[in-house]
Amino acid sequence: MGLVAAVALPVGSVATLPGHAAAQEIQATQYVAMGDSVAAGIGAGSPTANSVDGCWANEAHTVRVTNSNLAYPKRVASALGAQLDFKAFCGANVRTTRTQQTQTLNRGTDLVTVQVGANDFGYANVLSFCYLWNPPRTGECNRRINLIASRFAAELPGRLDSLYRTIKRKAPHANIIVVGYPQIVKNESTWICGADGALPTSTHQALNRAGNVLNSVLAARAAAHGFTFVDPRARFKGHEVCADPQWVNGTTLPLVESFHPNATGQEALGWLVWQAVRP
Repeated sequence: MGLVAAVALPVGSVATLPGHAAAQEIQATQYVAMGDSVAAGIGAGSPTANSVDGCWANEAHTVRVTNSNLAYPKRVASALGAQLDFKAFCGANVRTTRTQQTQTLNRGTDLVTVQVGANDFGYANVLSFCYLWNPPRTGECNRRINLIASRFAAELPGRLDSLYRTIKRKAPHANIIVVGYPQIVKNESTWICGADGALPTSTHQALNRAGNVLNSVLAARAAAHGFTFVDPRARFKGHEVCADPQWVNGTTLPLVESFHPNATGQEALGWLVWQAVRP
């Protein structure tokens, strides 16, 4: 689906973002979108032509998977008639977001969305470890996931505080939206679908516990700084990997697109963010 002025979003009953004409009065909105591969739309298709910050799609580091024109920041900017500064890139963590994505924030910035934190403790690497040669690796896989959940709780708050203070200092008048992460797998595995990497139920549940810890930390730190938190878990329930329909990619090639929202998932994220920022 292209970036037309009215974007239909599959969020239960059909809902449509307002068109360009409805946004005429807020044409001057200056919007900066920051974050990691989910914010960048990796896995949604429709890559941008000029992105230089995409994921490497191969071990030789010769092919990139770039940001997507279907990413939710693109959709929200289109609905608002906003000027988008699309800073998100694949692989970003809290530190690289703070040091590399906040440079253009200023007193004239009206809207900021930031979705980051999942990459800070090697979550993607652990996920790769888990879906290769599992279930023989189940015990070690689950141990590593649980360790990351512990680090989310213990170490991520301080990192987020530093990032959020920087955003607020540089863009003191902006409406700042912290976007959480959807649940990517069901609570129980099923033998009829291998798209989840054949992960056993115990690993599904460990992943979801870690995701809940991550979202709880994001929500708490957002509230502490007076920011709005957008939680996509309820909207994505029943649309995880192997659901029908699924809004999250299962294992796919290139691997960097695995377990990321697909184009429909990005539509759903766009609608949720729009609900938080609409005039």
